[in-house]
Amino acid sequence: MHTIIAKARELAKEKKTEEAVALLEEQVVGEKEGPEEILMELGIIYNGKADFTRALNYFNAVLRLNPDNGKARTYVNMINGILDYYCKDLLNP
Repeated sequence: MHTIIAKARELAKEKKTEEAVALLEEQVVGEKEGPEEILMELGIIYNGKADFTRALNYFNAVLRLNPDNGKARTYVNMINGILDYYCKDLLNP
């Protein structure tokens, strides 16, 4: 499991995020590994790409599996803060 996550992290560092996402999503669909770590890594990659909606979906999936995951909860709170800031501007121009 850790080798796939390490490979995905390396791909993401090399700006090959689509390859990293494909590698991780393949594992989620195939259920070859524990999904919590993979879902977390997908959330981190999407957060790094500023795709906050997808990142939030993955972090919430982690929290459904493990409500005590502090790292996922921190990301959710951070993204919600970002979205709240931007949505105020959209709703009240």
